[in-house]
Order: sequence, then structure tokens, then C-alpha cells
Amino acid sequence: MGDRMDKYFLPYGRQSIDPSDIRAVVRTLESPFLTTGPKVEAFEAELCRLTGAAHAVACANGTAALHLACMALGVGPGDVGLTSPNSFLASANCIEYCGGRADFIDIDPASLCLCPGALADYCRGNGPPKVVIPVDFAGTAADLSAIYRLAGEYGFHVIEDAAHALGSQYEFGGKTYACGSCAHSDLAVFSFHPVKNITTGEGGAVMTNDADLAQRMRSLRHHGMERPEAAKDQGEDWYYEMSDMGFNYRITDFQCALGHSQLARLDRFKARRREIVGLYNRAFRDRADLILPGGGTVAHACPHLYPLQFPGGPEVRKAAYHFLKQAGIFTQVHYIPIYFQPYYAGKYHYHKGKCPNAEAYYSQCLSLPLFPDMVDDQVQAVVNRVKAFLDGLGRGSA
Repeated sequence: MGDRMDKYFLPYGRQSIDPSDIRAVVRTLESPFLTTGPKVEAFEAELCRLTGAAHAVACANGTAALHLACMALGVGPGDVGLTSPNSFLASANCIEYCGGRADFIDIDPASLCLCPGALADYCRGNGPPKVVIPVDFAGTAADLSAIYRLAGEYGFHVIEDAAHALGSQYEFGGKTYACGSCAHSDLAVFSFHPVKNITTGEGGAVMTNDADLAQRMRSLRHHGMERPEAAKDQGEDWYYEMSDMGFNYRITDFQCALGHSQLARLDRFKARRREIVGLYNRAFRDRADLILPGGGTVAHACPHLYPLQFPGGPEVRKAAYHFLKQAGIFTQVHYIPIYFQPYYAGKYHYHKGKCPNAEAYYSQCLSLPLFPDMVDDQVQAVVNRVKAFLDGLGRGSA
């Protein structure tokens, strides 16, 4: 293949669908259930088995999952929620949906996740927030044990945003925990968008070990409706009550049939993602003109992204983006610091310089293609093109 590719050939991320997925969806389409039914329950049960969490509440998408989590914890007007600026908008927007105020804690430059030391400084200087939402960026777990320890000290809730991290693990106290286990959080959230580690097309889930929180989220995802046991006992199965304002955040049975089928291949997806990361790392490890993610190794991660950094800054990153695009290699920037957005900058007067580590990372990051169906020749094509860019840059011709 060399380093030439057809236009639109290689995106930064893409779903992996095989015949078993298609059969699972078709079987469900042929069944009596299309909306919430047995496949939703089976998918939730498998998420619990894989993570070790006691409860899963599947829903329409990852954003809905974050919103449900914030509502379940009672986030409301006057409450402050803290998250990482190095994430997608939803990690902060979920706080705003509830009437709270989203604020941001700088990242650790090695893990690219929310920095516990900076969080402790915030709590000492400003008082505790209502909730903290650490983000497992690119599949690397945030320092959840340290953040949860601070939660015990200052009294805030923790929602692990594990949208990038299904299949990832982390170590604490000599034990290994799954991201989403809620061993060091009140709730954890997954996303099943097509570029994530598995897909349901669109979809998300909230994990928890708290039965009351799980029941509240199940009600909130279905308009806030509940069916009282007394009505059932009287044979009035049709009767329902709405005590809380909820939303239509349900997920369909055929989406969960796809997700359940995909979960059966999660270990295979993880292994291939790690192989690709290894190929990239070996190809780039001797380059002084690149910064590799996680210093080149990320233990226990199911890598969602490969965020390479070009230390020359935003103009070099932009040139690299277009150089790769010309060869049909489509990269992405993950992420613009959330508080740069006009909504947050305008409403709260957040300014550049607020989170220096996140801003420095943003100025030079570029996520290379990474998905399980990539073959080695495609990985090599990306490597060749990146090296060609850097070599041309050194000669002044890129």
C-alpha cells in the first residue's frame, strides 16, 4: 500500500461490525420487542458482569447518561460541578442541564486526565463542589482512587466519565479494578457511539452500586414514570404516576442486541487496539519531535484514541493535519478546552490561561487513526506519512 491512500479511506475512528452483529440485530427486529425489552436487560447484565458494578442503566447516548447521573445525585441551581477541560462538551454540559455551574480543573500533563492535586487546591480555596466528573481520557483511567479519597475528605460526589474506557482497568492497593466498576465513584458513565470501544449505534449507560440511584435513573430515563406496586396488586397494570420530571432517554432492544454482540468481542477489540498502539509507539519512540501518549506506554488501557503531540505548536499541528488529509488519512483534535467555547467564556468569563496544561496539550495534539479493523499496512501508511511530514518540516518543505 505504501503511504498513498484513496481519499476518505481512513478515518480516525470507526465501528467494527461483523455478521454476528447483523444476525443479532435481525433476530431482534423479527422479535416482538423493538423498544425497551429483554435485550436491554441482557445488555445491562453483561455490562455489570464485565465491570463488577451492581447496576447498569442503559440509555439513549452518553450525554443522556451523564445527565441522568447528575439528576440522580440532585445537582441543581447553585451547585458547582467540576470536570476536565480536556473532554467533549457533554462532560460539562450535563451540569448545566441541571442548572448547576460547570467549572474546570487542569489536567496532569502525563495522563492528560484531571489532576487530583489541582482538585485539592480548588477545594481548599473555593470549598467543595457538589460533584466532580473525572474523565478517563483516551482509555486511560483518571486517578480515581485519589479523587475518591478527596471526595471522602470534602464531601462531594464522583461521576466517572468512562466514555472512552470500556474495557480499561486501573490498579489501586494491589488490586485491579475495571473502569466503570464504581469502586472509586458513585456513578460511572459509558458511551457507545460508533467511534467508541463498542457501539450500539448511539447509546450510553450509567453504572452504580447504589440500588436507589439505579432505580431513580430508570424512572428518569422514562419520563419520570413509575408503576406503583399497589396498583399492580389491584390488577391495574395500566396505571402509572409521574412524581419527577424525566426524559425520554430510553434505548431500543435492537441497539442493545448489537451492543451485547459487540461485548462478546471486547477483549479482541482491546487486544487489537493495543497492538496498533504498540506499532505506533515503536515507530515513533525515537523521535524527539513528537510526544507519545502516556509516555509511550499505558498499562491496562483499552485505548480509544492515539493522541500524538507535535511540540512545534498549533501551526505545526495544523500543517500535519492537512498533510495527512491530503493522503486520505483523517485525524482529529481531542480536545478544544471546553471553557474556550463561547457559551462558557461568555456566561462565566472563563479565560485563556485558566488551565495551562490542558491548553498546552490542545495546542499540539492530533489523534491518529485507531480502530480494530485497521490492518498493519494501514498503520504503516499513517506512520510513513507522519514521518514524511516531520522530515519535510526539518528540511523546511512540509
